Amino acid sequence: MMRKLAHGVAVLTIAEAGLLLILGVAPLLLLDAGDSPIGWVRDSAWPVLSVMALVLTGLMPFILLGLYTCEIEETGTLGLVGLAIALIGLLPFFGFQFDMAFVWPVLAASAPELVDFDGPMFRDPRFSFVHLWMGPVYNVGILVFGIAIIRARVFPRLASVLFTVGMILSAGILFPPFVIRMVGAVLSAPALGWMGLVLWNRTSQVSTSA
Repeated sequence: MMRKLAHGVAVLTIAEAGLLLILGVAPLLLLDAGDSPIGWVRDSAWPVLSVMALVLTGLMPFILLGLYTCEIEETGTLGLVGLAIALIGLLPFFGFQFDMAFVWPVLAASAPELVDFDGPMFRDPRFSFVHLWMGPVYNVGILVFGIAIIRARVFPRLASVLFTVGMILSAGILFPPFVIRMVGAVLSAPALGWMGLVLWNRTSQVSTSA
């Protein structure tokens, strides 16, 4: 049972790595769309990129839970705390990505002034509050979780470090500054793929020896 779970986590992690890498370089397609959300939403690449970002965000809780499950004893309380904080930050992130994928295109057609950094939506205190705290909370959770997996040494230390730094930098895919997101994706995507391969190989070796 645990071997099947580990293999499933490995497959999801590798798939997430590929998706993250694609989305990391994809914002280059939006450079001609300007610096305003209304320009991005009206770009032909937006429907595909925004849905991919939504899928990536939706898969991330399962990736974190899977990685934690495979090293519960090694990460201990620190890993649990980091996981919990990261999941709290991911909840509003998922809602925000859903809006970007399905609500913003409607607003861009019927009320374009709302999809603008200077518009009433972004200036609304309630919207700004959620937008401002979800990123820092997620990043703190990833930092704590990353420290836990680095100390646990279940995965190669370099992979764990790249995962931690890259995931923090890539938080909020498709949102400026694009360069920071791209650097984060370039660091974290290979790290995730590496961790997935390590997990798959280790469980396969255990199965063979048994």
